Amino acid sequence: METKLRRFARRYLVQAPRGWFLKLTRANNAKMRSSIAGKRVAIVGNAQSLLAKSYGVEIDRNDLVLRLNKGFVVNAAAQGSRTDFVGLTPELSEAETIAQFSPDVLLMLIPKMRHYHFWEARNVGRTLFYPFRYWFADRQMIGRRPSSGFMAISWLVRLNAADTITLYGFDFGATATYYNPEGYKTPHNYAKEAVIVRRWAEEGRITIVP
Repeated sequence: METKLRRFARRYLVQAPRGWFLKLTRANNAKMRSSIAGKRVAIVGNAQSLLAKSYGVEIDRNDLVLRLNKGFVVNAAAQGSRTDFVGLTPELSEAETIAQFSPDVLLMLIPKMRHYHFWEARNVGRTLFYPFRYWFADRQMIGRRPSSGFMAISWLVRLNAADTITLYGFDFGATATYYNPEGYKTPHNYAKEAVIVRRWAEEGRITIVP
């Protein structure tokens, strides 16, 4: 009981207000726009189907590579080897995230600031937070909370600053996320996300590599 109370206090009385303060006082869009302006950006999803491909060299040729959650590189020939941006997941510790990805920029995409548990000054300084109004608009479009992949795509599309945005490893639920256990039930509506993302592709705003 004491441990649960301590964990509750840390998350809701320390991490949540601290996270919201950082999120609301940081020029997130301006910094993200500056980072991606004129760049060729690859967003690498975590579909099992990607691991059977050979897109690694192509992915690494992009100016910036964005990975998500626990999408560690397990097959460089398929996934590439670089990570410039990484979307954070509450399941990984600060040390694990840095050790696994060695990113330049950390993206806090989910709106639950109680899960922002990064404390090293360098890591806090290079964290950007997905604006809540975008998350809310995404949820309204989808009818369910958006996946990290959708939020990353949506952010770059909204900013309209990158030279190109290319998606790898997104099959919208056709195959499982490669690191999830068998039988995992997703809380996301991949079918609805697919409709929106494919529309952006048809409009020429992004490219989806099959």
